[in-house]
Amino acid sequence: MKRLQYAMMAALVLMLAACATGYHNTKLLDSKSPVEKAPKAPYHSLVVGVLVDHELRPLLEDTIVQKLNAMGIKATAAHTVYGDKGIKGKSRDYLAEKMKEQGFDSALAIHLENKETENMQAGGGASAAAPVNAGLTMQPEVFSPDFYVSQDMYMVREDFWDVAQQAIVWQAHTVSVNTGGMAGLEKGADAFATTIANSIKQANLY
Repeated sequence: MKRLQYAMMAALVLMLAACATGYHNTKLLDSKSPVEKAPKAPYHSLVVGVLVDHELRPLLEDTIVQKLNAMGIKATAAHTVYGDKGIKGKSRDYLAEKMKEQGFDSALAIHLENKETENMQAGGGASAAAPVNAGLTMQPEVFSPDFYVSQDMYMVREDFWDVAQQAIVWQAHTVSVNTGGMAGLEKGADAFATTIANSIKQANLY
């Protein structure tokens, strides 16, 4: 089912791949709670960690934190507390102790489950218009038959961790699609952060 959702998102992007200004968007696929244990909301202080060794990790964490803070949720980027190595590879006991010491009662761990890159040929005619319910606003443009666009699709899992219980209490999956390589991923940080922050807010964890 999850693969079908990813494929449907990719199909929507195929219609927009010829847009000269690039395409950057993130969609929430699903969310569930409880997971390992039931949440004991409200929580008060969140640390956000992107568990991927990537140069844009600080940007992604900072952007998510900014969105959450703007919603009234006290959040901190993991790289500002744990440095470049982050929390990846640490035991739950160790992390729980450190987080308690630093005043965090919850953590959001963001995992990259899969990345796919496709090179797509845009037709010589006008690109298809996006359906209204896709939430996209690109306008059709015309290119030569040999115009190619590279798109990256990131399948991501978000785990919300209750520090006191040492357990995942909420989980979500998102898919992000960006054109333009590294520059596209950077431009897509805002859409990625907005989707994640909104999903946390709607989960009534704070």
